[in-house]
Amino acid sequence: MKSNIPIPGTIREKILNQAIKDFGTHGFEGVNVQQLAKSIGVTTGALYHHFGNKLELYRIVREEVERRIISRMEGASAVHEEPMLSIKAAILVGFDSAVKLNVCRLISEQDPSCNKDLAAILFKDILNEEMEGTEFIISASWRASLRNVANGMNIEHSRNVLVKLLEKFN
Repeated sequence: MKSNIPIPGTIREKILNQAIKDFGTHGFEGVNVQQLAKSIGVTTGALYHHFGNKLELYRIVREEVERRIISRMEGASAVHEEPMLSIKAAILVGFDSAVKLNVCRLISEQDPSCNKDLAAILFKDILNEEMEGTEFIISASWRASLRNVANGMNIEHSRNVLVKLLEKFN
């Protein structure tokens, strides 16, 4: 069993669930470990016992949330044969998923725990290297639209801007 899959009802599960909410709303810099622990009713020592430090907790939360969203994006992209239609489907599903899960800030911020961009990797696979480097531009655009939502911009407007941008690639 993976160590980041908590047993239901455990302190580890409570910490992860609250951390998803807090990092999703406030991002890495906006989460205070002492406040996180207090909101769950545990000590910071218990939090550190389970996760070592804030960065490790963030890494686990970010990896899990991004994995869930990327999985949905992969499913959406598989519906289309044409690469740009696949990317458009993936991006819209990813956008809607991040909004629904309330993790726009988490997914849009620079990940301090790693250098790889899972969305760009997915987009590169879809494009099959047709347009080298485009995957990073598309990923950055997707993440920027999520950052706009996290910063209070209207969700539908942010989504529409993303759609219009994607149409420019066709």
